[in-house]
Amino acid sequence: MCKITHNCKVVWSCLTISILVITASVPCLGEESEYPMTITDSAGRTVSIPSAVQRIIVLSTDHAEAVTLLGVDDRIVGVSDNLKSKPEHFPRLKNIQGVGKWNEINFEMIGEIARKGDAIAPDIIVLAYTYPDKPYGAAAVAKGVEPFGNITVVGLDFYRPENLTRDVTILAKILDRDAEARRYLNWLNVSRERISEAVEGEESPRVYFESNSKGGLGSLATYGMGSGVDEMIERSGGLNIAADLKEMYPKVTWEWVVTQNPAAIIRIQSSDKLGWDKPPSGDTIALGMIRNEITGRAGGDEMPAISGENVHIIYWDMMFGMDSVVGQTYLAKVLHPDADLHPEDVYSEYLQFMGLKMPDDRIFVYPSRDAKR
Repeated sequence: MCKITHNCKVVWSCLTISILVITASVPCLGEESEYPMTITDSAGRTVSIPSAVQRIIVLSTDHAEAVTLLGVDDRIVGVSDNLKSKPEHFPRLKNIQGVGKWNEINFEMIGEIARKGDAIAPDIIVLAYTYPDKPYGAAAVAKGVEPFGNITVVGLDFYRPENLTRDVTILAKILDRDAEARRYLNWLNVSRERISEAVEGEESPRVYFESNSKGGLGSLATYGMGSGVDEMIERSGGLNIAADLKEMYPKVTWEWVVTQNPAAIIRIQSSDKLGWDKPPSGDTIALGMIRNEITGRAGGDEMPAISGENVHIIYWDMMFGMDSVVGQTYLAKVLHPDADLHPEDVYSEYLQFMGLKMPDDRIFVYPSRDAKR
């Protein structure tokens, strides 16, 4: 293990400077939004917004969260179908027309929603991921809606922690919601700084972070260099054992994991609900089975993570996107149980931005250990 030192803060300061350089072409918060507006989206595309945006189509839960947090979810007129399975997250969007899956978009439906009478008024935008080589990336989506005319596509991600400031600032300028963006970004920065201060000087445990084991023990999905999770582990006071792997989302074998001797194992798991039901519940039975499969893998008995009972499952939905600092706080608390951090308070604060209340009957880390008030 090594200790988290001031050098780590220097790294994050350099990252912040890099982000500022990248976003130099983005209008600053506080400037009045004027239309037509020209912005550079996160896909590097020059996009013209012809008039004030009155209607929004969101192609992912990340986009829906961002629009909701900025207080204009009443402008959403179309959603990706997967939002329908998360009514607790988006109660006000459950009856909005679907436009296909996030990766299988129904362009005809988008055109139908956009149409007002016989024409399409240019007051509508579609929020898409950036991915330049994917059919659901902004460039491909723009091509798909081009035949209809007057539908503007903006590429924003919101899922990478290092790009959140840029993405939120761009969207806030487009929607003229600067005050809401400033409020969120101030909270985000304070929450991040609180984590940095809490883990300063602590030993950095080696962490194996598993996405899934669908490919079996010979093809375990993890996160490598340049991934958002790699950054999150470091910011949470840990050392990612896959950080030196050149692929962003590598596959590794369990034998390799054993040779890396991690002190902590983290597995992420999703849920259609806001967290998992507290024990005893069907949720915790299922989580227990996942954890038992990990701890029972051959050759892991002497691994510090397993012998020290430091194997945890963390709620997937809070690890990426607008609430990623919530996931980071929970992760930091798992890695450093004695740190002065209160993850549930941070989550409650975030849910207030979303117009939601923190549920009393849910957990977000299994086993809960000290990641609670």
